[in-house]
Amino acid sequence: MNDISASHLVQPVIKVRAGQDPDQPHRGTLTIGNWTIPCAVGRSGLRDPALKREGDGATPIGTFPLRYGFYDPEALGDEPRSFAFPFLEKPANYNWVEDPESPFYNQFVLDMSPEAQTRTGERLFDLFIPVGWNDSTPRAAGGSAIFMHAARPDFSGTQGCVAIAHDQLLEFASRLQPGMMIDIAPADAPEQVTPPVQTETMECVSFRALQPGPSLIVTGSVHGNETCGPTAIARVIAEFRCGRLRLARGSVTFVPVVNALAYRWNRREGDRNLNRDLGEKPVPVDNEDRIANVLCPLLREHDVLIDLHSFSSPGVPFALIGPADNNGTLEPFAKAAQEEALVKALGLPMVVHGWMDAFKQAATVRAERGFPEISLTHSVGTTEYMRFAGGYGVTVECGTHTDPQGTAVGYRTILNGLAHLGLVVADPILPKDAPQVWEISEALMADAAEDRLSRRFAAGEAVREGEVIGQRASGQPIRAPYDGAIIFASLTAEPGTELCFFCRPSDRLGD
Repeated sequence: MNDISASHLVQPVIKVRAGQDPDQPHRGTLTIGNWTIPCAVGRSGLRDPALKREGDGATPIGTFPLRYGFYDPEALGDEPRSFAFPFLEKPANYNWVEDPESPFYNQFVLDMSPEAQTRTGERLFDLFIPVGWNDSTPRAAGGSAIFMHAARPDFSGTQGCVAIAHDQLLEFASRLQPGMMIDIAPADAPEQVTPPVQTETMECVSFRALQPGPSLIVTGSVHGNETCGPTAIARVIAEFRCGRLRLARGSVTFVPVVNALAYRWNRREGDRNLNRDLGEKPVPVDNEDRIANVLCPLLREHDVLIDLHSFSSPGVPFALIGPADNNGTLEPFAKAAQEEALVKALGLPMVVHGWMDAFKQAATVRAERGFPEISLTHSVGTTEYMRFAGGYGVTVECGTHTDPQGTAVGYRTILNGLAHLGLVVADPILPKDAPQVWEISEALMADAAEDRLSRRFAAGEAVREGEVIGQRASGQPIRAPYDGAIIFASLTAEPGTELCFFCRPSDRLGD
């Protein structure tokens, strides 16, 4: 029997590694055997496939098939026909369907309409290869049109594709073999492939130490358009799995995407706001009811919650905590000291409290002005439920939705929380200055749809008593009631809902 070298038995793989430079997460390298060249990936870098969705500008991590490719003979001649990998001549009027509502989502179609644009002469797509992502049975909004193609001259980030220099297209194509795979992974993280997130499931990843200790749960994407949480959580999970983080005692459960339906469609809600009226529903009627029936028992199993969010207006990251210890009927609580110690350890620049009291005041004003009454249960979200269940928790607003630093804030918050609770052996990384603390005191209600704020106020932006901050539909100016700050601001609001909340300075965390 003749000897056959291992190289003849192993199908060659294209290796793409990116993220070496945190400031340029889209820059990477592509390797086939001993041939390595620069490449560009999605402008948002690489992303766990469970978190990939339409329009996020990220390239999915994993190993995917390459089945065929296309080339433009006007640009490259007919040389690709002679290559081992199957290349087809690119039609002049093709389209790749990126509309999640279409029955042809993430499929190649020929556009025979009179207004079809000619697709020849597109330099970036003189040669391209579809990557086998979300294409066998496409999941709506799961991400489409992931290709290998030519990079821009500046190697800027793509929409999620893998791109190489145009003058290396033919050399690259000549090295491909039928049935080849592409392996995409971070340069500094363990390689892993996780299944895509399903809208009717909730992925939970738990680590349990052999020594007793507190149980922490960390949640992300309670609102689907808030993506810093899932990305930060995925990074911490990977570090536990590869041994960079080690659980010393207790347990931690990570739920990267709580509201999978809303996350998949990149919107705040699936059917309604999950962070309002949170509680188990004996007869669930919508997506959020079904989530609550899984999430609430999960919260009750834990001692502490860190819930990661982001916001639409500008502003610094901040945390929301519950009330001081009390025996009242609105939000009775007996673990304020533990919660305050936790929020100090998280290292955020601003802390806010007083949410349920402010909501109760807003509900009273709403009723006085003739708007439909809203139950106080509408103010109950994840952390409020956690307190009612006997635990404690902190809501962390990591920054604006689109701020790339939001993920870093979420990641640092998780590590600080783990260290503070003694779940990992480390010291929290804290800023030099103590956080600014505000108490939410009252809501500014919109009486008409034309009521509006004068500008998009940043979270925690200071205002002076009497300062004009907006205008009523009647033309009457809206003035700040006292020296303080604004939080949860919207330029406009539906009648009977809040334009913003006013906050007073607080000495709640004073030593």
